[in-house]
Amino acid sequence: MLLAILIIAYVLAFTYPFLFKVVVGFTGVFVLVCLIDAFLLYSTLNNINATRNAPDKLSLGDKWNIELIIHNTSSRKLHLEVIDELPRQLQTRNFSLSFQINANDQLNESYSVFPLERGAYDFGQLHVYLKNPFIGIFQVRKSFDCPLSLKVYPSFVQMRKYELQIFSRHSSLAGIRKVRKVGVNDEFEQIREYVTGDDYKSINWKATSRSNKLMVNQFKDTRSQQVYCIIDKGRAMKMPFEGLTLLDYAINASLVIGNIALKKDDKVGLVSFSNKMGSVLKAKNTSTQIGHIMEALYRQKTDFLEPNFEGLFYTLKHYEPRRSVLLFFTNFEHKDDLHRHLPYLKKINQKHLLVVIFFSNTEIEYTASMQARNVSDVYLKTFAQKAKLEKEMIRSELIQHGIQAVLTEPKKLSVNVLNKYLEIKAKGMQ
Repeated sequence: MLLAILIIAYVLAFTYPFLFKVVVGFTGVFVLVCLIDAFLLYSTLNNINATRNAPDKLSLGDKWNIELIIHNTSSRKLHLEVIDELPRQLQTRNFSLSFQINANDQLNESYSVFPLERGAYDFGQLHVYLKNPFIGIFQVRKSFDCPLSLKVYPSFVQMRKYELQIFSRHSSLAGIRKVRKVGVNDEFEQIREYVTGDDYKSINWKATSRSNKLMVNQFKDTRSQQVYCIIDKGRAMKMPFEGLTLLDYAINASLVIGNIALKKDDKVGLVSFSNKMGSVLKAKNTSTQIGHIMEALYRQKTDFLEPNFEGLFYTLKHYEPRRSVLLFFTNFEHKDDLHRHLPYLKKINQKHLLVVIFFSNTEIEYTASMQARNVSDVYLKTFAQKAKLEKEMIRSELIQHGIQAVLTEPKKLSVNVLNKYLEIKAKGMQ
């Protein structure tokens, strides 16, 4: 703007020569101010230092804060604009932060990232643009090499949250249901001497005859069930909802369920498959198992291929002959999809307790409940209601064949599957 004013003044000086000396004087002042501004900026350039502070790792679908720490050791107040080279997965092209920093001061500013993909997130250089707040003609850039690579794992934030809720008195506030325990204790623990009030049916007559004292068998709750999370990585799991794919929702829920099951003394394993088998992690109850599960889930990727249910059946038959609880995350959009794979699901259910978990389409449910305003809306609403009904029919057909089924919205997946697992534990289902 100043240059434009000076140019106009020089043009007017051709018509009014007396303006020429005035304009030359203003030009000299302008050049002097520019030199002073440039000198002040470049003299403070080495007094600015910036770095980035971040967590060791991030979790999928959770908000995380990245902290920027900027030191100004100069004796001047500065205006700063900071541009961070964000990872490509965040798809942010216009990120910048602007603020002022006082002389001999430290500034801590943070911004939030919301990762929606698993994998390594690579941060690049940190660019700081300095400007004198009083003159502000020039702006000088200083770049800092502070490379940072953060791994985005399945949501361990959700895992810890549900762990706290499931073992607290307020778990019902998060939608977790308390299920009354039924049945009797059926896992042998020890033989001990009879005391008044013990059940006569538990008397061990052989031990009694050997010791000449009444001895009873003591039982405890069946605790060491085998629980497998089975994840379908086929094309149906590529469908996105609110930024995350169905596969990502299944991965987050698997980590939540695996952690809770380990806390309840169950053995937990993992199986993933698509057109061929993926990860197979044997069920264990060790202190390191949740770490192995998290690493295995971190590497899972979906594709656009048809899942091989036959291969899944033979893999389970080979790797796990013992009866186990199988939490199977998949998706069926049509009854034809179910009918193609139902024979293998029935065979798996004969050897294990199979729980098929599939997803309702929230967009279709919204369309099914909308108010129709024209013929096109009527058509869309009718089609959506038919699709919604077909999902319910799939669930009913699975139950008719003796297969446990959970139909859930993607965002409610962890809570609904956790409730189903607690129901299985409470009822002693095997």
